[in-house]
Amino acid sequence: MAEIRTVNPEKLIVFSTKALMKMGVTEEDAKITARILVAADLRGIDSHGVAHLDPFYIKGLKTGRINAKPQIKMFSESPSTAIMDGDKGLGFVVGYKAMTEAIRRAQEVGSGFISVRNSTHYGAGAYYAMMALDHNMIGISLTQGGKGIVAPGSRGKGIGLNVISVAVPAKEEVPFVLDMATGVVAGGKLEIAKRLNRLIPEGWAVDEEGNPATEVDKATGGILPLGGTPQLGSYKGFGLTVLVDIFCSVLSGGLSSPEKEIGPNAPGPNHFFGAIRINGFMPIEEFKLGMDNMIKAHHNLPKAPGIDNIYLAGEVEQIIEKERHHGIPLHPDIIISLQKLAKELNIKYDL
Repeated sequence: MAEIRTVNPEKLIVFSTKALMKMGVTEEDAKITARILVAADLRGIDSHGVAHLDPFYIKGLKTGRINAKPQIKMFSESPSTAIMDGDKGLGFVVGYKAMTEAIRRAQEVGSGFISVRNSTHYGAGAYYAMMALDHNMIGISLTQGGKGIVAPGSRGKGIGLNVISVAVPAKEEVPFVLDMATGVVAGGKLEIAKRLNRLIPEGWAVDEEGNPATEVDKATGGILPLGGTPQLGSYKGFGLTVLVDIFCSVLSGGLSSPEKEIGPNAPGPNHFFGAIRINGFMPIEEFKLGMDNMIKAHHNLPKAPGIDNIYLAGEVEQIIEKERHHGIPLHPDIIISLQKLAKELNIKYDL
């Protein structure tokens, strides 16, 4: 078996940009998309990075499922809120523009919230929430995933594998960055297990009959909600899934996950973005100091045997990002996918 190869992140951004431009995407939109894709790989979110460039986004552009040149429109009746229609554009571009608008409104009136309909898959949710950090704001990013979760008491994939991400700045400590699926696990984790030819833990997913599945190919019945079973709190994961759909779908005038038909002409996923200006509550330095103190208090909790550190959300990803700054490890299958893509689109492969 071929070995894992490390790839320069800047070269990967350039390559991805060129590939997207070959499909008719503007240079600006291609750069936005490539940068967000590679950012996921840099933070160790391998399930949402360049592994999806060809099978998700290039393929979507080829089939027309993704609109290379969308006419993104915004409707607003309030200084702090708006609805955006993504016109099935690349979710990265729609998400970036919506979060930028949320931040702009927060700068003016203290908070900004944009509910988005008719977009496409936007990759890892944390990127958009983290956009608020440089503006001394709390960022919120929610998205409706494809039908992938089994609702408690139901059978089959009926509700969205939705995502919740929140980013909060600190002073000296690492920002708190929550990025989670409302399922027991994100769908990309099954992709990685299949790529590595590994079994998945019992309790992640079920087969068509609703029985626990440990082989990815048999996990066709869906992923379980966070909590797994009713006895272990699956109604919490179910509730969070519905909550995300309310903010992303009902609030934008889009369709919720169970209302959507599966197919090439189905409406794209919906998102929700928020930015909250911290100095509307207290001085930013006072808040950041409070965050540092809270984070340190968690770090100083008594450790279980064999445990050296307690990590808050976002800390492990920052460690990985520092390690990958000069090279992102890519599985041989991903390298082959990129090489084939380069040949097909007639672009130079120099990774």
